[in-house]
Amino acid sequence: RIAEEKRIAEEERIAEEKRIAEEKRIAEEKRIAEEAKLEFDNALTLFQKGDSLKALKLIKSSLKKNSNSKESYILKAIINAYGLEKFNEAIEDIDYALDIDNNYAYAHALKAVIFYWELGGSLSQTLKYLEKGLNISPEDPHINFIAGEIQFDTGFVILGGDTYDLSKKPKDKKALSIESFENAKKSFEKSLANINLDTYKNPLAESSLDLDVSYMTNAYLGDTKFELYFLYKDKKESSTAKTYLKEAAGHYTDAISIAPSQEEIIKIELDKDINLYSPAELYLYRGDTYSWMDKWNKACRDWKVSKKLGNEDARRSIREFRC
Repeated sequence: RIAEEKRIAEEERIAEEKRIAEEKRIAEEKRIAEEAKLEFDNALTLFQKGDSLKALKLIKSSLKKNSNSKESYILKAIINAYGLEKFNEAIEDIDYALDIDNNYAYAHALKAVIFYWELGGSLSQTLKYLEKGLNISPEDPHINFIAGEIQFDTGFVILGGDTYDLSKKPKDKKALSIESFENAKKSFEKSLANINLDTYKNPLAESSLDLDVSYMTNAYLGDTKFELYFLYKDKKESSTAKTYLKEAAGHYTDAISIAPSQEEIIKIELDKDINLYSPAELYLYRGDTYSWMDKWNKACRDWKVSKKLGNEDARRSIREFRC
């Protein structure tokens, strides 16, 4: 009986030791996970404040603690691409994230945008990356914004870079250009419709952009519909053309209503050595839109605002049309 009691006591002691060890292991894992999350959050904040080197150091430390975080690899990709211009390393980071979760829709879209704009990748391969993201999350506003940018650019590329002298451009190319701009329109409209839904909140995607998504989407919708105006005008589809022209002016107006100041834009441009869509350009383009609507008083007013904000094209328009 005594031997049996000793055996039971020993088993209880071993079980208790295992329980304590397991509790310690769980507590340690929790501590490490919390440290990794804190470093992730701080890395994101530092990147947003412009300190990419410290942000990179922190996200690397976070990944050492949690190497299965797809979000951490995407943040590292964003820092490498948009903070340090290490685009090939950014693609590697995205691939690590996709190894963890190949259904990570935003990762596919981010790969497309870096591959296309920063590495000069082919359109065909870019669209393959993009389609993967869209197939997984077709309504995602951040993915649709990326799609819209690429589709918008493709509309110009098809025509050789511009929509001037459309009467001299091949009919089949013009048809393909219309298709691409129409696709861009649909993508931007989806982005605008869903950007404020909690379902699609994405701090990582937002951190990759220097300006508000709603502002940029309205501006690009204005540009897209302005180009579609000329393409449908060339096709003699005047009703569709006029509708797009009117809608373009409306989108420029919406963008102007939420635009940052010209001074804010200039500061970001100087800090990061980049070119951004500015209020001066919005007033210029809305003025151009009004001129094609024969609303000359409104056109001249916008061009004068644009000129005051420092736009030289607006100055030339004022001289040319004797505002």
